[in-house]
Amino acid sequence: MCTLDRQVTLAVDVIIPAYRERPVALAATIESCLNQTYPVSQVYVVDDASPSPVTLPSLGEAAGRVHLLRLPENKGAATARNAGLVRSSASLSWCLNSEIVPAPDWLETCVNYLSVHPDVGACFTSMVPQSPDRLWTQWRMRFMELRYEGPSGPATFAPGHSVLFRREAVQKVGGYDTLQRNNEDSDICVRMRDAGWETHYVASSSVLSLQQDTFGGLSSKLLFRSNWFSPESYSLPRVFLDQSRWFAERMGRNIVRGRFQLVPLDVALWGGALTVACRRVLAERRDRLQGRK
Repeated sequence: MCTLDRQVTLAVDVIIPAYRERPVALAATIESCLNQTYPVSQVYVVDDASPSPVTLPSLGEAAGRVHLLRLPENKGAATARNAGLVRSSASLSWCLNSEIVPAPDWLETCVNYLSVHPDVGACFTSMVPQSPDRLWTQWRMRFMELRYEGPSGPATFAPGHSVLFRREAVQKVGGYDTLQRNNEDSDICVRMRDAGWETHYVASSSVLSLQQDTFGGLSSKLLFRSNWFSPESYSLPRVFLDQSRWFAERMGRNIVRGRFQLVPLDVALWGGALTVACRRVLAERRDRLQGRK
């Protein structure tokens, strides 16, 4: 394991996986990288085969440092991040999601943290939502995001919103596991820990989430979080059982803790997830029938 020299400016490359991103949000993410107090070397935006190809915003003089890669087939964030990591030769790799805007000192804070913690292979900070008063956002922050508070120190894994990796640690474990389309963030940190690299939470900076939470978007994410991507993932009856079990758990927690304002959202999202799954199953069956004609 290597110790970073705090007197040396080490190269940091940014990898941003992108799929159906809002142009304004992607532009905000890229701009926040380029305006860090610690300089970034290259930025790789990896379009994970979006139906409408991703385009880069106008970047002026910084255009030469921002590169767009487009994958031929949608394979998920793990594959997209690996595609960027392969192109990078920097000592540090900053994996960052679109719709995330790090504080200007985020990178400097994390680089300094790694410089004095030689056993840490990855570090991250807290995330705050842009619209914390929106009920849909409150629901997501409660049930889809991990909360990190208190002092800096070891964590089980780094949520993939914004993570600074040592290239050495990522290479040691062979990058992200491309078979993981939901748990890729925890998976790589577990494998790094087994290889001798810790993951730490850093309390002294943060990132802002620009995510626009909607009923439809959260309904689809419930399926995604349960590893259901298409009818080939597993059967519709299992979707019903899984979503109903988690719905009951959330309802119980909200009622016991007096979060009654979230109860209608629980009901709506339970129905929304099942509706999305049913529509996809019916669409696939229709396509099969049409293919036989």
